[in-house]
Amino acid sequence: MDEDFELEESIWKKLFWIAFYAITAGVLLGLFTAISSPIKYVFSLVALFIAIKCFKRFSTWGPRISFIVSAIIVYFATALVIAIVVYMRDNPMPAG
Repeated sequence: MDEDFELEESIWKKLFWIAFYAITAGVLLGLFTAISSPIKYVFSLVALFIAIKCFKRFSTWGPRISFIVSAIIVYFATALVIAIVVYMRDNPMPAG
């Protein structure tokens, strides 16, 4: 019974770390595309550093592919939210 719990805990811990790395990298890449000043390259380098850390931590293909796919999904979601915020800021709703 204890072995099942340890295996399940290991899976949840792995999922947490993959999600953490993917969300962080995706948001940083979203900020990279939204910012026009040279500071955007810092976001890119930090995202690269996070990807390297993730690849060092997980040496098998499954977690690595999960990280890449999740980071791309989070990147698109972040870019969409930023685009909506910029659009709403630049085009206020008419008073009606």
